[in-house]
Amino acid sequence: MVSNPVIDLELRIKQNLKLKAIHDRVEIIPPIDPGHGFDHTLRVAKLCGRLYLEESRARGLAKPSELEVDSAIVAGLLHDCVPIAKNSELRSQSANLSAREAEKWLVGGDWGPLDLIHRISDSIQDHSYSSGRAPRSLMGEVLQDADRLEALGAIGLYRTIATGVTMGCKLFDPEDPWAECRALDDKKFTIDHFYNKLFKLPATFRTGAARAEAQRRADYLHKFIDQLKSELH
Repeated sequence: MVSNPVIDLELRIKQNLKLKAIHDRVEIIPPIDPGHGFDHTLRVAKLCGRLYLEESRARGLAKPSELEVDSAIVAGLLHDCVPIAKNSELRSQSANLSAREAEKWLVGGDWGPLDLIHRISDSIQDHSYSSGRAPRSLMGEVLQDADRLEALGAIGLYRTIATGVTMGCKLFDPEDPWAECRALDDKKFTIDHFYNKLFKLPATFRTGAARAEAQRRADYLHKFIDQLKSELH
């Protein structure tokens, strides 16, 4: 999937003062929960750079410039720059607020041409699952896929449980864990999030570079649920 080409994110940040300034500014943003900390942001940013290069090659596009690749990384760094808790009434506005804030930072930091800054901002606005938006550019497709990969697999399992605990959710409904006689409610029961969102994600991926990896990670979550069912039987 994304094993090649390799992105040395630490080296790119050291070599690009503008990129380092954004990295350092994002690093001090307080996380809303353990699943949405700076480590998550860095993984998304690195995936964005790798997917952008790989998908460009797969589609037969011209090799992206260093600025384009760094811009995809920046989209990852800034995708949650206005952090809003999952159970907040403002949650539906998170991507829009982050997009507007990112644009302010990038214009103020003279990141690059205005059309490129708008593409980064649009990518952030489009990435949210709840919005149902279709990305307007390859950069947007890459950011959407990178962020959704983080919701799947072992990392996704860790993040889902961490977010549920932070929100005060129960792990599952002890009387009806699989919602056979009740409506799904992932604001009350963490396990419901698997059915409300996580198992639906593989069908939403835009890039071939990420699609196979998404299914592999989703298969891991299905195995986890099978194990849990065997223990709760």
